[in-house]
Amino acid sequence: MSIFGKSFRDYVRFLRTGLVLIVVMGLVRFVVGVSGLPYDRATNLTSVTILVFLLAIIYGQRAAALRFGGYRHLIPIALLLSFTMYGFIVLAMIVEGVSGIRGYFHSPGSGYAPHGMGLLEHVIGQLSVMGTMTVAILGVAILGYLLSRHLMYLRNAFFLLAAMAVLRFVAGTIGVPYAIGSWLTSLLLLSLLLATYYGYRASSQGFDGYAHLLLIGFMIAFATTHLVAYGIAVTDGLGVSSYYHAPGAREPLGMGVRQHVEAHLRFSPLLILALTAAASTAFALGRRKAHSPNRQSV
Repeated sequence: MSIFGKSFRDYVRFLRTGLVLIVVMGLVRFVVGVSGLPYDRATNLTSVTILVFLLAIIYGQRAAALRFGGYRHLIPIALLLSFTMYGFIVLAMIVEGVSGIRGYFHSPGSGYAPHGMGLLEHVIGQLSVMGTMTVAILGVAILGYLLSRHLMYLRNAFFLLAAMAVLRFVAGTIGVPYAIGSWLTSLLLLSLLLATYYGYRASSQGFDGYAHLLLIGFMIAFATTHLVAYGIAVTDGLGVSSYYHAPGAREPLGMGVRQHVEAHLRFSPLLILALTAAASTAFALGRRKAHSPNRQSV
C-alpha cells in the first residue's frame, strides 16, 4: 500500500527507534505505576505524551534534513506516533482494569479520571481525544520541519544543556555546597554563553537577519526553562533534595512543585529577552568581522 508515494514499511523503518521508545516508556510507566509509587510523584517522569511530542519535533526535523518527504508525509508520521501511543495506553488500561491492578493508566481519582469511572468509559474517553492529540502531534512535527535548519544548528547546544541539567541534579543530590555547585552547573549562565556563541557564528553559517536570532534566543530559552521545570519534577518525584527543588532551604517551606514550576515559567519571557539580546549583539559583531576587509600583514 502506497501512502503519498511511500510504503507503510518506509514509514515504520523511518520511525522504528521512536516507536520502540514509546513502548519502552509505556512499560516503564506501567511497572512504576503498579509498584505503588504515588501517582503525583512519578507520572510526569514516565510520561508517554511528553516523549511523543519530543519525538514529533525530532522526526519532523529529520524528515526535512534527510529529505524523507514534504509536509504531507508528516501526516502518516503523526498517525503512527499517535496510534502507537494510544494503542499501548488502551492495552495497559484494559490490563489494569480487568486484573484489578492499580497503576497510572487506569487509576480513577488520579489525573483526569474521576472517582468511580469505569474501564469502558475511561477507554472511550481516551479514544475521544485521540483525534485532537494527533492533530497536536502533527502540528509539533510541522514545527520541527519548519525549524529544521535551526534545530540542526543548535543540536550541540541542546546536548550541552541536557548534560549540564543532569550534572546539576547529581551535584545537588550528592551534597556539593550550593554556593559552589550551583554556579558551576548553572543552566542560565550556560544558556547565556551558548546564545552568545551561536549568535556570533550565525552569520558564517548562513543565518542572515535578526529574525533568526530571535528564534535562536527563544529556542535556547525554551530548552533551558523546560529542563529546569523537569529537574524540579524529577527532584520531587524521587523524593530527594537538589539545586532544583529544596523547600525550606532555597525555596519557601511548603512550596509545591506546581508553584515552583510556574514561578520559573513566569521568568521565561525575561530569559528570552536576555538570550535574544546576547545573540543579536554577538551576531552584529560576527557579521562585522565577516564583512571587514582582510588586513594584510606587513
